[in-house]
Amino acid sequence: MSSSLQYHVSDVSKLLSLFPLAVGGLILYTVIKYTLESQRPSKFPPGPRALPIIGNLHLLSQTKAFVQFSDWGRKYGTIIGLKLGPQNVVILNDYKHVQELFDKRGSIYSDRPPSHIANDIMFTNNTHILFVAYGDSWRKLRKTLQGLLNIKAVDRLLPIQNAEATQMMHQLLHSPDAWYDHVRRYSTSVILASVYGLRGPTFEHSRVKSLYHVQDQLTRIAELGATPPVDVFPVLQYLPDFLSPWRTWARNIRKEHRALYFNLLRETQELVAEKKAPEDSFMVRLLREQDTNGLDDEHLAYIGGTLMEAGSDTTASTLLSFILAMALFPESLAKCQAEVDSICGAGRSPTFNDFESLTYLKAAMNETLRWRPVAAGGIPHALTQDDYYDGYYLPKGTILFANTWAIHRTSDYDAPDQFYPDRFLKNKFGTVNDARPSDDKRRPIWGFGAGRRVCPGQRLAENSLVPITPEGQERDYRIC
Repeated sequence: MSSSLQYHVSDVSKLLSLFPLAVGGLILYTVIKYTLESQRPSKFPPGPRALPIIGNLHLLSQTKAFVQFSDWGRKYGTIIGLKLGPQNVVILNDYKHVQELFDKRGSIYSDRPPSHIANDIMFTNNTHILFVAYGDSWRKLRKTLQGLLNIKAVDRLLPIQNAEATQMMHQLLHSPDAWYDHVRRYSTSVILASVYGLRGPTFEHSRVKSLYHVQDQLTRIAELGATPPVDVFPVLQYLPDFLSPWRTWARNIRKEHRALYFNLLRETQELVAEKKAPEDSFMVRLLREQDTNGLDDEHLAYIGGTLMEAGSDTTASTLLSFILAMALFPESLAKCQAEVDSICGAGRSPTFNDFESLTYLKAAMNETLRWRPVAAGGIPHALTQDDYYDGYYLPKGTILFANTWAIHRTSDYDAPDQFYPDRFLKNKFGTVNDARPSDDKRRPIWGFGAGRRVCPGQRLAENSLVPITPEGQERDYRIC
């Protein structure tokens, strides 16, 4: 008996003696693996020198990386190749590359890179279209959004935008010091009414405050350096919670998102049950078609939430940039005001019907979108198979960014850092060269994305960027 016990003890001792070797071997394997994978592939686009294991991670700016990518373009060209650990990343600094890859080769350039925090914690079950992989689930959500956001349906919402614009102008007149919050309330209330048939009458209203809080949390957790690089080094995903405070943060964001979006859905469901819901609101249409569209309440809640995210803070940011431009470039403000006076006179305020005649104001809006684009660094696309472009090899899984900031600041633009609406009066692209519409497929503005992932709500966004008061109101204010 004692002899048998001695044998067992001996076996355990041998196993324990091998444990450090096993751990050391695993660490060595991991180091070698990441060292090899952090090397640049053959014929990969040029870029800064990569270090073993981390690649170019140490070089990335944690604020305004899109400006850094634009600066690197002067050294490496308009296609930049980076290594973020083992991950291949390509930055596109010219519209021609975006047009060729995202537009013309969209079947293989429309995926999203996997995101552990987004896909596995915050937005599970393919609920948030921004993070859904290219496939059947994405196509279903995309088809739903395109059905809601067609031009005819969106233009029926113009009276809502007129009404909210009237209130914004009233608030600007009576409490101008709170102009920042008035603009944000306007954009949020427009999208609330459009999606749910609900309003946000003041910035302090719970719907408005809750939306901006969850938006702020989502923006913060998505910032470079806010969380460990768990997608670059997946082993970090398996750390326990006490070593991963970011995981608790992501779970709390998920709870806040679900609480807000399900509450808004329930409010709309109650209005429908009471026959008080406006028929033109997007969610009412989806609820009435729920038996045929195959969307459960969870997906309906997140479709509404996605529209809210896309239509509130982004629209407000552009309007605030417009106000900034008017303050920094008073000559443009004077031209905008003179044009409004010449078209509408002193007896009435402009309406959306006047906008086609307000050519300088339209140019100023386009220039705002060029000068200070929302999502200036672009939203990442992922390549689903190996590809070759312009002599470069792009491996499957490569993440690509269309750097809107750089695209809007190429040599095609005269004095690109200046706010100069007149450039869009010379030709619709705002470029130095006169492009022929028949053979030039470029877009005037690239901030709405490209390819199969292009923003389906561009028309709604453009309408919301024109907060012009309706006819018949007294006009004793200036544009900004």
